[in-house]
Amino acid sequence: MKKLWAIGLTAAVLLAGCGEEESAESKETTAGAEGSEDSKEVKQELMKFYMSIPNTINAVDADLNAFEMNQAEDTLPEGEELQAMKDAAIASAEEAANAVETVEIPAALEEQQEKFDTAFAAMIESYEMKAEELTKDASFEAADEKFGEADAILNELLVEQDLAASSIYNEVSQ
Repeated sequence: MKKLWAIGLTAAVLLAGCGEEESAESKETTAGAEGSEDSKEVKQELMKFYMSIPNTINAVDADLNAFEMNQAEDTLPEGEELQAMKDAAIASAEEAANAVETVEIPAALEEQQEKFDTAFAAMIESYEMKAEELTKDASFEAADEKFGEADAILNELLVEQDLAASSIYNEVSQ
């Protein structure tokens, strides 16, 4: 009888211990699920926001892209046509810089605000450099390197969220 009573008491203690463990696991799972939901929301918001950046820039940089494409293909016009094309490209570069300045970072991404600010500052500087170069012989190497810095920062943000790296430069240079 004492053995039966001891076995019953041991079973009760084991069940009580397991019950608390399950309760603790449930709390951890709930906390993990909430963290997972937050992470999922950040990923979704980051992708949506990331995709909006080239759309914002592409809305205003067509003349700059046309100039760069003609320059790369060595098909730039001469004389007044060239100057008109340069003037349009300068205006386009300035509009692109202004467009980047107006981009608003979503609240869900506020933890990455500093990195976005740094990336956007590099983009703005790149477009300002291009506008300046268009008043000269128009060598965009330094400006492209500056934009590359912005791409690297934004890719770092994507990779931190387990997303594939991309290139806004490729998106806005079309």
